[in-house]
Amino acid sequence: MKTNLLFNPKQCLKERYQLQQQLGNNAGRQTWLAQDLQSGEQVTVKLLAFSPQMEWDEFKLFEREAAVLKQLNHPRIPQYRDYFSL
Repeated sequence: MKTNLLFNPKQCLKERYQLQQQLGNNAGRQTWLAQDLQSGEQVTVKLLAFSPQMEWDEFKLFEREAAVLKQLNHPRIPQYRDYFSL
């Protein structure tokens, strides 16, 4: 199975998050294990790629997920750190 990578391992986003390993790829959405170069911690980066086939609702759902994660505070849920556009 051939996957279409939007990003590559070792690529650095926002001069802070260095991608290490792709964890998931689903219809223009990618999830990566990354290194936070400021804190030295491993983090998860979720990406949404814009394409002509993407529907506006997908973007709204992605933004809603980020807003919900930002409000959550539980030791078993990853802590929200950042939201940005490239």
